[in-house]
This record gives sequence, structure tokens and C-alpha cells, in this order.
Amino acid sequence: MGLDQNWKFPEEGENPMKNPFTIPPDLDVFLIRDKERKKAKEEREKMKTMKIHEKMTYSTKVKAKQKGFRKALQKEEEEENSKQATDEEKLKALQECLSWKIAIKKEKETFRNYINDRREIFLLEYAMAVKREEIQRLENITEKEEKKLEKAEHRLEKDIATFDEFLKENHRNSVHALKM
Repeated sequence: MGLDQNWKFPEEGENPMKNPFTIPPDLDVFLIRDKERKKAKEEREKMKTMKIHEKMTYSTKVKAKQKGFRKALQKEEEEENSKQATDEEKLKALQECLSWKIAIKKEKETFRNYINDRREIFLLEYAMAVKREEIQRLENITEKEEKKLEKAEHRLEKDIATFDEFLKENHRNSVHALKM
């Protein structure tokens, strides 16, 4: 008997004395027991209504089960043997056919070519997607830089106008000072 697969160390905050071995929620022992009891009760009720020649003793039930198991095993073995024989016959027929070998070889080659072509197409599409993303990224950067440049030009124009205003004011003040 192995260890319970649901066993784990208690985590922080859990009671370390709590039983770590729990019954899995998908296995309801009581439900299984109730089903077995119900089945046994139905079997007893069925046995009450059966005639004596229809009933079986315990030993005949066991023999019937064993016989059923034997028949099932024999049937499985026969199916397996027949399947194996037909598989071997098919394999021999296919191995003997030279044209089949050539067709398979060509099919493998064409399949490999197809896979290689698809791989190449994928790589090219991937490279194109990467390049498109890079182009988009660079366009976004240039757009941001152009906006910054426009703002700088606008500020420069304001500064020039302010400086011109300062020079005019300074010139007026100097003319006014000379007059005085």
C-alpha cells in the first residue's frame, strides 16, 4: 500500500495536528456502500420470485463467473491472434511490393519538401512581421521627435518675439533717457 497522493505538509496558519490524510471528494464510500446494498436487496427480491430450477447455488455462480472470464479471455486471445495474423499478412504483402516502397519514398520526400517550404514561408512571414513592427516603432519615434521639434520651434518664435519686444522697449527707454 502506497502513500496517499493527496498528502501535503501543513501550510502556515493551519493546524499541524490536523489529519493530512483525507478522502478524495470524488470517492464517496457511503454512496458506493448504499448502491451495493440496494443491488443486493434487488437480487434477493429477484431470487424470491424465481422458481427453484432457475436459481443457482453459490458454487454454480462461481463456476459460471469463471467460465465467463475464461470465454472472454479466449475470445480476446483469438481476436488478438487473428488481428496479428492479418497484420503480418498485410505487412508481408506491402514489403513485397516494390512500387509501394517507391511511392512511400516519394511521398516522404514530397512531405519533407512541403514541410521545408512551410517552414521557409513561416520564417519569411515572421521576418516581415518583425520588420513591419520595427518600421512602425521608428515611425512612432520620428512622429514624437517631430512634435518635440514643432514645440521647440514655437517656443523659439515666442522667445524671439519676446526678445524683439525687449529690444524695442530698451530702445524706447534709451531714446526717452536721451531726451531727458
